[in-house]
This record gives sequence, structure tokens and C-alpha cells, in this order.
Amino acid sequence: MNSKELSSSHKQRRKGFVLVSVLMLGVLLISCATAFTWFVRMQVRTTGRERLSISSRSMAHIITNNVMAMLYEISQHFAYDSPLQRWYKPFVLPLGDELGIWIIQITPLDDKIPLGNLFLPDGNTLRREFNDVWENLWDKLHHRELEFLVLDFLDRNTKGRVGSREDDYFINRGPYDLSELLILSNDIPSELVFGSGNRMGISDYCTIYSEGRINLNVAPVHVMELLPGLDTGLASGVERVRQDEPLQSLNDIQKIAGASARTSTLLTNIASFQSRYFMLQIQGLNESGEGGTSFNIIFDRTTRQIVRWEET
Repeated sequence: MNSKELSSSHKQRRKGFVLVSVLMLGVLLISCATAFTWFVRMQVRTTGRERLSISSRSMAHIITNNVMAMLYEISQHFAYDSPLQRWYKPFVLPLGDELGIWIIQITPLDDKIPLGNLFLPDGNTLRREFNDVWENLWDKLHHRELEFLVLDFLDRNTKGRVGSREDDYFINRGPYDLSELLILSNDIPSELVFGSGNRMGISDYCTIYSEGRINLNVAPVHVMELLPGLDTGLASGVERVRQDEPLQSLNDIQKIAGASARTSTLLTNIASFQSRYFMLQIQGLNESGEGGTSFNIIFDRTTRQIVRWEET
């Protein structure tokens, strides 16, 4: 088989994977509609607001379970996650006049510095690939004095680093939520954690929803600029390229003007092109088009577990 035939075969397999994914999305819509219709029929004796609340929450659970299953299956065929893939585009699930319309948006995460995966397995030593990243972060925030304090706050031991300190109230573990950084309120004001006005905060650069590497298909430019090899103007180049086609490996980075093999070496163990965590946004609309309950759900695709659930 010559190279043209190999290329054609590869394209056919890729199209097949896309077709399978589209069919899975169709199955998702049908199964959600069927399951929810069945549930509503079981709840016909429940009245008013209580019925609406229970029905909406149950619908969100049904959608989430189906989305997790769909993305897990897709991950068996695609080793990258990019907003360009059609399953990450917003889509509408119409369920008729009584059940309304549901707008669904799936967003890959793992897009920032992983606060829960900064250290080696000993829980105390900062991963070597994050040394410069961590330093660059605090330079960007204009608070270099906090560089080691936050590490002492998060690491497992109770011994302060040189030039820092260790207090009894330090959590000595990865945070469950970025708001836990406010425990350091004497050193870190809330506007530094969450930003204020046009000034970015820690939450703009860091996340707790990451397996330990940063997905360059979704990472903001200001985060990529902190990474070794991309802090020389290449971050904007990555952003331009990924707007046209998904990045699949470090080989794609080397093709960007100004990049080299050294760029790939520097990004090894810190950059990725696939996500483990995802944001699922679900909004229900009634027959008049008015908004109902909205859900912001974060889940772990690997374990297929919901890790955060918010509804308004």
C-alpha cells in the first residue's frame, strides 16, 4: 500500500470515528428525551414548583450521565479535546411544549496551572517542570513574596521553606476549592484570589480541575505565556493555530513559526492536548422561551464521577 493509499485509509478511519461520535450524540438526545418523558409521567401527581424543581434536577442528572458515557467512549478514539470538535459546540435538546427546551454546552477543562498536582509523590517537592511556571505566576501577579508561602500552605509537611513560614492553620494538602486560599486572608486578599476589575487573580491562572498537565487546546493565552518554551511569544502562535485545527501532539507545536525541538522538550510533562475534567452547562427553557433552572456541573471523565454541582 503506497503513501496515498495509507493517507486515504487514515482519513476514512477518522471520518468513521466522527460518524460514530455524531451517532452517539443522536443516541444521547433520544435517550435523554425518552428517560425524561418516562420520569415526568411518574411524577404527574407531584404539583407546582416542587414538580418543576425535581423534574429539572432529574433531567440534568440524565443528561450528565449520558454526556459522561459519550465522552468516555469518544476518548477511546480521539487523544485530544478541542473546542473545534462538534460535540463541544452548544446544542439544543427539544422535548416538546410540556418539557421545554434544554440548551447544553460541554467545555474541556485542565486549562490552567494544576494546584492539586504541583508536587512530586512525596507531596512536598515542587515538580521540576513547574519551577519556572510557579515563579512566573507570582511575577505576573506582582506578589513574588507569596511564591513560597502558598507552597508551604499546600504541601504536606509542616516545615517552612527558606524565606517563608509554616503556620498551624495551613491545610497542607491540595485545595478542594480555590476559596480555601482565603484562609491566608492576612496575606492574600480576596481580590488577589479572584481578581478585581481588569486585574487578574490566582483563579485566572490556576485550577483544581486538572490531572496535572495543561491542555494547550483550551488554555488561555495568559496561562500559556507562563509555560517554558511558550513565554517567548509562541503562546499567541499556539492560539492562532488551534483556531483552525486541533492540536494533537507536541509535533504540532514544533510546526509553529519560532518553535523548535527544544520547545517540545521544555513542554514535556507539563503540556497535554486532552482533558480529564469537563464543565457541563445545562439551561432549561419553558414553552414561552423563559429561562428555568440552570446547572453548572463539573465531572471527571476518567472515573465518570460528578465533582461539582451548582444550580440557579
